[in-house]
Amino acid sequence: MRSKFSWANWAYLGLLLLHLTGCSEEPHAQQGEVFRYNEASVITSLDPAFARDQGHNWVAMQLFSTLVETDSNLAIRPNLAESWHMDSNGYKWNFTLRSDVWFHADACFAPAAARAFTAEDVVYSLDRLRLPATGSPGAWVLEGVKSVKALDAHHVQILLKAPDPAFLGRLSMPYCSVVAHEAIEKYGAGFSAHPVGTGPFAFKAWARQEKLVLRRNPAYYLKDEKGQSLPYLEAVAIRFIPDRQAAFLEFVKGQLDLVNGVDASYKDQLFHSDGGLKAQWLSQFVLQKSPFLNTEFLGIRAQNPDPAYLGDARVRRALNWALDRVSMMRYLKNNIGIPGYGAILPAGMPGFRTEEEWSQSGQAPWSFRPDSALYLLQKAGVLNAEGKPVEGLAPIVISTTASYRDVCEYVQSAWTAVGLSVEVNVMPSASFREDKAQGRLPLYRASWIADYPDPSNYFMLFASDYAAPNGPNAAQVRSEVFDDYLKNIAKAATESEKEVLLYKAESWLHTTAPMVPLFYDESIRVFRKEWKGIAPHPMNLLDLRRVHKH
Repeated sequence: MRSKFSWANWAYLGLLLLHLTGCSEEPHAQQGEVFRYNEASVITSLDPAFARDQGHNWVAMQLFSTLVETDSNLAIRPNLAESWHMDSNGYKWNFTLRSDVWFHADACFAPAAARAFTAEDVVYSLDRLRLPATGSPGAWVLEGVKSVKALDAHHVQILLKAPDPAFLGRLSMPYCSVVAHEAIEKYGAGFSAHPVGTGPFAFKAWARQEKLVLRRNPAYYLKDEKGQSLPYLEAVAIRFIPDRQAAFLEFVKGQLDLVNGVDASYKDQLFHSDGGLKAQWLSQFVLQKSPFLNTEFLGIRAQNPDPAYLGDARVRRALNWALDRVSMMRYLKNNIGIPGYGAILPAGMPGFRTEEEWSQSGQAPWSFRPDSALYLLQKAGVLNAEGKPVEGLAPIVISTTASYRDVCEYVQSAWTAVGLSVEVNVMPSASFREDKAQGRLPLYRASWIADYPDPSNYFMLFASDYAAPNGPNAAQVRSEVFDDYLKNIAKAATESEKEVLLYKAESWLHTTAPMVPLFYDESIRVFRKEWKGIAPHPMNLLDLRRVHKH
């Protein structure tokens, strides 16, 4: 649907000029505050259809908006959609949209300054995400959608192929952001470097590998509790410093405002062994620690295992028993996080079991049992009766990026101690991501941050339909038993029935061991004391709309 220039466009232009000429009544915007953070990984695209990891998600959240969003308690909240209704059988969803939303001012709308958001934009954006021609790694998010239709300018109807209790959560993902068709048509592939959305910040400049600058959207639709327009910040400046130690030094010098996560290069400078800030930093920085729906693990390819003995479940279980996760967390993570004693679901996700709950279920949680590892490796014919590797035993290769070299070298040492030959293959980030997505890596370090607050988001990592290169199942696991668990979970009539099935799915992953869980993460943010409004989030999302100095 094409939009014509109208009096509404002139109204927007007037509003924009008022803001740009300093007539705003918003005190924070007048202060010209700029929030600065570093993104160590490579940002390759500003198109939300390619927001496949945390770094891209953080940027997409500033530039674009989705129909719904999750709050710090993982509750689904309105965003572009004011309200919604699901029919009694779960197939039909009707959304009522806000009528006060505008796209960022851009030349693609000429001769208008900008354009109002309508239901047709939702249809266009979701259909674009699903199109094979788009090539989005997030196309799977809408695989259960039969059709998207605009009922009128402010109402959208989405029909599903089957009821999906996680559907609203999926719509909150940056993949489902709304884009303007005019921008796609004008810039083509260049849209990835010239984004046009409805988010709290608009694109200003991007020097690849150096800095990305976003400016405050003066026509952003949300306001705070006092009726003041959001966001408070004037701009966001994102640096691209790949060396995390160098980025930490920039933070200490006051050139960056945020440190996210724990890295080996600076962890002992910043944290005590118990995970708290050292005394020297208490007057300058704030430590924000919160539950984080993130599981760090090693994936083991099921199809064409390499070396071949990784196809034996006894070997994979031995790899789990051989790892002292408690010591790993103490020495490498300063005890920030929970040792990975279970399967894929992290703490805070429905279906997660404590160590005690695993034991009560009759299934021992993973712990450090090198004798059990040696026994299983001997039974599998990998080690001889003396505990030595059999002649010609091929090495295990752990593929990773430089940021996780320390963890993988710790695993290498642990597995070498039980008689295995192990190598660590450190790859460039872009090559690693591509090879993992294509299913080329026999054994790889991985992390999975929840895209939406439902266990299905984690189980899809081992679902046959999502086997790489068709989805995030980089381990290429294919099991009818596991797939049936997932289908039954989606159809569960009661929460208690669903809980039983979640436990069964987790138990299957634990028994067959297509993965080695390393730890269940905690969100760690350290920021300068003058900043206020940086809210924690269980999926470590970065919401800058209410951030300001005090």
